Amino acid sequence: MTRTIDIPTFQAAVVRNCSPTLAGIKPASLFTYPGVYAHQDGSDATASIAERRARLLNVIAQCNRELNSLGIHLSVLVWRPCGALVYAYRPNSLATYLADPRAKTALAKEGYDTGNLSACLVHLASRITLASDNAAECACGQTRCALDHQARYDNGCTCEFPHEIGYFLGYPYDDVHEFIAQRGENYKIFGAWKVYTNVEQALAMFDAYRACTQYLTFVYQQGCSLAQLAQATR
Repeated sequence: MTRTIDIPTFQAAVVRNCSPTLAGIKPASLFTYPGVYAHQDGSDATASIAERRARLLNVIAQCNRELNSLGIHLSVLVWRPCGALVYAYRPNSLATYLADPRAKTALAKEGYDTGNLSACLVHLASRITLASDNAAECACGQTRCALDHQARYDNGCTCEFPHEIGYFLGYPYDDVHEFIAQRGENYKIFGAWKVYTNVEQALAMFDAYRACTQYLTFVYQQGCSLAQLAQATR
């Protein structure tokens, strides 16, 4: 499915997937905007794909003109045959979160320089690209995935995320650490993330995410812009 590439459709997707980040209760969110944005065989992009990418980047640029002054930024991390992987984040909040030794130490082992947020996101995009089961392309550097894609095209477009992705979504440090250590197994509950430690706190946060999304969706449907949504939750 290729989703219509226009401001209302894209903004609705942002509200649906990124409301906690718009509201400032989460430093970042990630979602796929459906559409063919890369070839499954890894060949160069055709004119139609190039045009599709350009249209989406133009829509995102228009949204950023609204949001950047409020400390929120949108960007495409990875182009995939099944969609563009869009990252919404608050640079200041994310940089503060990643500077904590609990994230900094773990990320340094995977080659991240948490003192340079832009470089971190380039490295993250590259690692997502390399983990994908399709001919994904890193949007920042156009680095093509080095994996062998031939065996699994018929199963559709899939994307495995490097385990440290939880740090880039602002999840509790201990839960991300345990997720990595236990390879995603043996968790206590599963909601917005897999919970290993404070279940009660996680459940409260899941509820907060849901309530925030419901509220901002309602307000957006009344005609508010993304910037107005972000300001309404201050």
